[in-house]
Formats: sequence, structure tokens, C-alpha cells
Amino acid sequence: MHKPSLLSIGISLLLLSAGLAGGLIDATRPQKMDQLLVYGQGFMFGVREPDGWQGDTERAASLKVNILFYPEGHRGKLPEGMIRVGIYDKSDENTAMDLQADMDSYRRKYPGVRFEDFEAPHGLYTSFPKLFFVEGDFHEYVAYVNPGASFWYMFSVSLNTGTAPASENEMAAFREVTASLLAMGGQARPKPRQTGFEEALRSAEANLASPKGKKYDTAFAKKAGPQLVKELAACTKGVAEPDLATFTVLVRVSASGKAEEVLFDPVTPVVQCLRPFFLAASCPKPPGPSWWVKMEIAITP
Repeated sequence: MHKPSLLSIGISLLLLSAGLAGGLIDATRPQKMDQLLVYGQGFMFGVREPDGWQGDTERAASLKVNILFYPEGHRGKLPEGMIRVGIYDKSDENTAMDLQADMDSYRRKYPGVRFEDFEAPHGLYTSFPKLFFVEGDFHEYVAYVNPGASFWYMFSVSLNTGTAPASENEMAAFREVTASLLAMGGQARPKPRQTGFEEALRSAEANLASPKGKKYDTAFAKKAGPQLVKELAACTKGVAEPDLATFTVLVRVSASGKAEEVLFDPVTPVVQCLRPFFLAASCPKPPGPSWWVKMEIAITP
């Protein structure tokens, strides 16, 4: 999440929005500001404030988003009933896979979770809306909006309505916020070259052949192993036997112990489920920078 600032933009952005919609406005009449401009280091976007709702960037940081919207009378203190908008780095343009990874994560955390589609379209960008809910516990409405390969980020719009489904007013505001998002700054950064699997495999095997590599491999397995066993159990639950194939994982570890790159072969549903775990893994500090580690994972049905 990136710390934002907020401006209300009048005629110039209002005309831009109207032009995108193909309409005309009379700029001489008093009108509500059409867009709020949210900006920070390396990004800028516009979003509309629904009638009867208030935009707030001050409280947004505490919820790790860029801007909040809450209805009049909502004090902006409880997360329920607030529409949260944030921007997040994207590694590629496969937003559907990002959504699927989050759904898999919710399945592991909430075994009784269910998912439903709902409508929250965007006229210019691809939108991926989904309701995550557990009856009697929570209802989380989420829409991932990808402004395209020209920008380094995607939008996440979310609304938690607690134990009850969203009201008509809440859904109308959610759809309006989603449809109004306009990426204006934050052009895509050059992506580092991804290492080929065979190249990474040779590096990992060379590392493992050295005494310091063998020692590090033991330390890596000791630290990652217990949590990996739990993640693997969750990711294989209910998976058909043909998808339980043995696979190889290659992790490039930075000098500080962070996963810089993760490669798999073959790529299976289990691998897709495990990907976020490996990317977020905190590893022991390796003997050298950009240190490749190899794991062979065999699953017993």
C-alpha cells in the first residue's frame, strides 16, 4: 500500500471524465466535484465520491489502503460498512490468478467460506468482482480492477458488511466507486528478466554441491519445513489425485533472506496454491546474494 494525498478536482477532471463517457456538461452550473485525485510516490488515480458518502485518506493508512469511503453518519472508526480502495503491485497481467490465490488463502483460513459472483463492471478496465462470505460471520465484497499493462499497479476495492449482506445503497456506492477508478500516473516499471528454469536449476544444484550449500539447505528446510507442511496439507485438501504430482520448487533468496524469485515445474493447482507462501517466505540469510535453493516435493495421496 502506498501513502496517498487527496485533492478534489473540478472542471478539468470533470471534463475528462465526461469526455471518456462521450457526454457533455454545462460547466457554468454548480456541480459536485466529479473526481477525487489520490496521489503519492509513483502513482496517481481518480475516483468518484458517491452521493451521501465521504472520502477519507487520513484514516485509510490504518487499514493499509489509499482511500476510504463511508456513508454520512458512519464515524469512520469501524471497518464494517466502509468501501476501501488500495493499489497493489502486480507481477503480471493475470489478475484472475491473483483473485484465485486469495480465494485459496481464504479457504485455508476459513474452511466454511463460500464465493459468489456479482456485477461491478468498469467501462475501461477489466474488473474481477467476487463475494467472500461465511454465513453469520462476514460478507466481504471484493473487486480487483486492472488498468492494463501501462501501469505497475492494480486496484482493489473492498467492502465488509459483517454478518448481513450489503444493502442496495452499499452496493450502488461500491459499483460507482469501482466504475469511476481512473489510473492517471504510475507507468509500468521495466520488469527484471525472469530466470529460466534450467538456468536456475543448474545454479541450485551447484550451490547444493558445495559444503556451505549443504549447510544452508539444512537450515532452509528447518525454517521453512513446519509451515510448508501446514500449507501443503491445506493446498492438497480435496484435490484430485492426478493433480498431486511431484514437483520441483526453486527459490532465489536475497542476501537479507527474502524470496526474490520462485519457479516451479510442473505448474499444478497445488503449486498455484503454494505460490503466495513461497513468495512471502522469510528464509535464513544465505551464503551469498541471489542464492538458489532447490526442493523436490512429493505428495502421498
